[in-house]
Amino acid sequence: MKEIVVDLRKISDEDRNEAIELEKKLFKLNHTMPRTEEYMTAIKDIFGERFGEGSYIVAPLSAVCAHNIVIGKNVYINSNFLAMARGGITIEDDVQIAGNVSVLSNNHDPYERMLLTCKPVRIKQRAWIGAGATILPGVTVGKYAIVGAGSVVTQDVPDYSVVVGNPARVVKELDVEKFPDMASPSIKNSYMGSYNFQGGETGYFSMIPYGERDSLAEIRFLAPEGAEKITLGNGEEGWKLADGTVLNLTKGLFTRRLGDVIEPVIKNPNKPGEMIAIAYEVTDGDMSLEEEWSFLDDFC
Repeated sequence: MKEIVVDLRKISDEDRNEAIELEKKLFKLNHTMPRTEEYMTAIKDIFGERFGEGSYIVAPLSAVCAHNIVIGKNVYINSNFLAMARGGITIEDDVQIAGNVSVLSNNHDPYERMLLTCKPVRIKQRAWIGAGATILPGVTVGKYAIVGAGSVVTQDVPDYSVVVGNPARVVKELDVEKFPDMASPSIKNSYMGSYNFQGGETGYFSMIPYGERDSLAEIRFLAPEGAEKITLGNGEEGWKLADGTVLNLTKGLFTRRLGDVIEPVIKNPNKPGEMIAIAYEVTDGDMSLEEEWSFLDDFC
């Protein structure tokens, strides 16, 4: 985490003039009829290209160093938002921020009070910040996390968690699979890969992420030529290969972020109750297959 120290006694004329111009732009925004073209132009005048498509801020807005604020797509920020951004503030896509929230990326030294210690703040995708919450310097709020109303957040908030209080503490873990955007495959982000059986037979799989970004995915395996689809003793579908090998490979799930090494867990039908894993690696963005892995010998 990059930390900077700013001496307010040494602020340049350029920085001072920039702060004055920002005050004027904020005044204009805060006194313009909302939901009008003029209002949206005033927002763009403050943030420029750092304000994502589909995002909206309800006036009044207070900000310092707005040039250090990046707001993603489809972000909603309610009224009386205070952004002290000398250390940098990043708000990712689909974040919801309630009224009277303060995000502070700088703090005064307790003894040299003209010195500011600045650390960046990041609010990750689809996080929800409750009314009256305060996010302090250096904090990252995890994706899909909830910060309860009136909370004071002094340390990082884990993904998919709920924090409340002063200082904020984790009180609940959210169920990833219950989020609506995790419920249906995003076909456009699917990709193909291959796996190898003993004896050189090759099969293929497709990985279809749930939602637009990461987290859950379904892995669909396509058996090699000559394989026969069968129903296993436990009622699940599987494949019988030409050499007699029986595999339960209809689908698997992983729950780690794309870009990590993923280890989808697959049932071993030959040993009831035993689970084995097949590992492969993907990257964010184009999700290209980095490496092919073979099944474990004792499974094949």
